[in-house]
Amino acid sequence: MEKILSVVIPVYNMEKYIRSCLESLLIEDILSDIEILIILDGSGDHSTDIAFEFAGKYPGTFRVIYKQNGGHGSAINTGVMMARGRYLKVLDSDDWVERAAFRNLVLFLRKTTADLVWNNYYWVHEGTGAVEIQYRDPFPWVSYGKVYDFFEIGDRTFIKMHSMTIRRELVLDTGIRIDEHCYYVDMEFAMYPIPLVKTVVFLDEYVYMYRIGRSGQSMMLERMRKNHRNHERVLNNLLDFYEDQKFRKASPSCLAYLERGIARVLSSHFKIYLSFPCSAQACQAMREMDERIRREYPEIYRKVENPGVWAIRKSGYLLYYPGHLCVRLRERKNAL
Repeated sequence: MEKILSVVIPVYNMEKYIRSCLESLLIEDILSDIEILIILDGSGDHSTDIAFEFAGKYPGTFRVIYKQNGGHGSAINTGVMMARGRYLKVLDSDDWVERAAFRNLVLFLRKTTADLVWNNYYWVHEGTGAVEIQYRDPFPWVSYGKVYDFFEIGDRTFIKMHSMTIRRELVLDTGIRIDEHCYYVDMEFAMYPIPLVKTVVFLDEYVYMYRIGRSGQSMMLERMRKNHRNHERVLNNLLDFYEDQKFRKASPSCLAYLERGIARVLSSHFKIYLSFPCSAQACQAMREMDERIRREYPEIYRKVENPGVWAIRKSGYLLYYPGHLCVRLRERKNAL
């Protein structure tokens, strides 16, 4: 029987969280429609035991794939190649799905032919369990359930990996593998298939439960400082991809969408620079990075929406110093 949806779950030493992740997917009336690929990326803790427990109990749904450690991107690449479903979704092993919304997503996938399906997601704060909505709607006046020509609305929205369910064939057709042994590759996965996407539909469902504030999480500012070279590597990969799409004469709407997405990564890189110990050298490095973007990628430079970045630019980078203070104070507050 054809699987409608493949859920790829990269796992590296997540024994504390993986059981709740996998249990959230146990919805009886859709189990035959989905396959869950648990990619054990060199994991050495009890995650392995838990993964094989589920595969033993539900062999028609759960599959375990063990590989040498290659990082989050490597696990996703493996999952994409091994998946058999018509659609593909990535679920991190410390996150989970809201069961009713996930069921509705799968039921919708049974009947749609759209290339890309968007759903909303919640941030869930580690420790407190507080739930937060980052964006209420993908863009103003969206019609949920309507199939859009993607690039008719691409300049009004941006689709993150946690919101994305995509036809697996499109991901394979890119011929591109996302970076391995590298953090922050979510944006590569979310953007590399975009030139091939023709149709998109938006569902008013909060499917993905995204855990934030976990110690050691790659998006914690402390880890972003430590791994800033990885973040820079992803930014440069996306810039190269954008240049390649310009060379291939991608449509103006496609290029505009990529520009907005890369501008988001650029804004995050500003935040990393602002979090470094305050120094004239850090300010100069940030300025040189931004000036390179302005000179070589003016369209991306102009697409930045973060008002803090524009304030720093307009001040001649003098606002780097109070900006640094604000970022470090916020980081200290979040750590309490």
